[in-house]
Amino acid sequence: MSDLAWEPTGYYAERSSLARFMDEYGYGEYEELIPDTEAELADLWGAFAEDTGIVWREPYDQVVDTGDGAPFADWFTGGRLNAIETALDRWADRTPDAAMYAWEDGDGNADSVSYAAMRERVDRLANALADHGVERGDVVGITFPLHPNAFAAALAAWRIGAAFTMVFPGYGADAMGHRFDDSGAGLVVTADGYTRGGSVSDLRSKVDDALGDAPEVEDVLVYEHLGLDGECEAATEHDWDAFVEGFDAAAETAVMDSDDVAFVAYSSGTTGEPKGTIHTHASALAMGNKECRYHFDLSPGDALLWITDFGWIITAIWMLAGAPAIGATTVLLEGAPDHPDGDRVWRAIEEHGVTAFGISPSGSRGLRQHNETPREDHDLSTLRVLGSTGEPWDEAGWRWHVEAVGDGELPLMNVSGGTELAGGILSPTPCTPLKPGTLWGPAPGVAANVYDEAGEEADEGYLVVELPIPGMTHSLTAGDERYIEEYWSDFEGVWNQNDWAEIDGDGFWYITGRADDTMNVAGRRVTAPEIEAAVGGTPEVNEATVVPVPDEVKGQVPVAFVTLPEGTDPDGVAADTDREDTEGGHRVGLPREPAGERLDARPSRGARGVPATREQGMTGGGPRTTAGSRTLVVTRTPPNPGPGLSGERARSPRSPGTRAR
Repeated sequence: MSDLAWEPTGYYAERSSLARFMDEYGYGEYEELIPDTEAELADLWGAFAEDTGIVWREPYDQVVDTGDGAPFADWFTGGRLNAIETALDRWADRTPDAAMYAWEDGDGNADSVSYAAMRERVDRLANALADHGVERGDVVGITFPLHPNAFAAALAAWRIGAAFTMVFPGYGADAMGHRFDDSGAGLVVTADGYTRGGSVSDLRSKVDDALGDAPEVEDVLVYEHLGLDGECEAATEHDWDAFVEGFDAAAETAVMDSDDVAFVAYSSGTTGEPKGTIHTHASALAMGNKECRYHFDLSPGDALLWITDFGWIITAIWMLAGAPAIGATTVLLEGAPDHPDGDRVWRAIEEHGVTAFGISPSGSRGLRQHNETPREDHDLSTLRVLGSTGEPWDEAGWRWHVEAVGDGELPLMNVSGGTELAGGILSPTPCTPLKPGTLWGPAPGVAANVYDEAGEEADEGYLVVELPIPGMTHSLTAGDERYIEEYWSDFEGVWNQNDWAEIDGDGFWYITGRADDTMNVAGRRVTAPEIEAAVGGTPEVNEATVVPVPDEVKGQVPVAFVTLPEGTDPDGVAADTDREDTEGGHRVGLPREPAGERLDARPSRGARGVPATREQGMTGGGPRTTAGSRTLVVTRTPPNPGPGLSGERARSPRSPGTRAR
């Protein structure tokens, strides 16, 4: 096997959570973790649920029931529970003083909330919500900075049997209002504002504007985060502290069926109307527990730090139903990761003893601009696992991250999934070898495959899932017809994620971008993200987004819009048309073109680190404005760098670790 950059030995091969699970449950070979049949699927997910300790009020009768067809699979049928008892209550009882959330903003403010303190906070809010008329089956809208009270609001909804919908606070008022309206929210929880990169955002005013598109919202609960003046006019505003004053710090827990709705999450809407995906109490716990335990190797007392913003699926699955359910601490860095300076993240890892750290590839490149050698300046020795998601890696960036952050000794869990799956399809684990940029192959418990246009197994094509998984959305808020059309209509009985996947000669899997984000350039099919990875991986570029433009000769040519680091002379960069990036192996041409406007059709892949339509899928965070950056049009195509990497890769059938079906 060529070009291995990391192999599991010692702790990872013998004592990691997944290695222990395989030993205790009798899985002798890694490929046995990838199910071929529905019976194997049920055995695996039943074992995952048992091993991670999901708390049941009444045990389930059957792990998975596909009697209504794979698109409408029911999970843990007959079981009754409330996700809050796994994610909060058991640890408030067992380790009450342990930190559930450790929060800090970019202005020097910090707080640590123990499991016991969080339960009191949640229960007071739950009792206040119930007294105000929020009932079982209602939906509470939440748009908030990355703060413990955002999670308290979500948990309070769960306590009384309500669901929540989380909305990224950086959205515009129209996008925010659509999500509140479509989800059926009657009450919205928010903060007065937040800061990012030293700039203040008035969130309350934006919510007020958004409610013009959400007439059913009658009440807005506002946490005074910054002390901004203002008042909502479109709905009745309630101050958080006054709202909860006088209510008991103990609340009754609503006991839910396993398939009762826990939350509604929305896709970005970059390729059409945002899709409202529906996730249940059992599915949230099954996905969050499995991925945090076996992929990120979290255990009680560990700490997770992921650079993101509230509203992405990461916050609901890994930071609410995942790490807390395992008894770990979740570190919340509100604001820009490089404010007040570029070492903020490394200080947080050192101060909080972080064991699992995740960031997008573009986010990593952004931090690298501030500090090339973070381990020389900070004690990062508590780290055990690295994580990433949201876009393809460039090889140079991947190697730098593994060496500079992980000292070349830590595995990088590069995850590809989606909002509609509440988790990953492809992902390494601490028990798999790694090549630069790889996703390894199917995640444990996921029957992933690659199909060509005809629905035949291929080494390049559409990423599909052949058996259901718990995180698959239970239809869409728009109804079953759109749900079937979006995910199940291309290949009979098979979920099409519409991501473009490739498998190399050693069986390692890669995602190069969206299948509908590909271009046919002179007969070669390329994806925007693989070009963006090449362009964005150069030191002269902060961010890059690529769009196809018709061409009489080649059919289509890619046009890149890029932003440059502060102080960079765009004319000087444009003149360097033949610079060879020897470290990454790319030749990137930057022709002499005038500066252009950033396209609004798709988000850029910069520090934001998010590909179109997958950004709420497993992503690294919200948009970041780069102060003083310039936008440049790039119209020359870099030579084929492979799937987010440099150099061509041979293709062959699957490796033993990703067996064909």
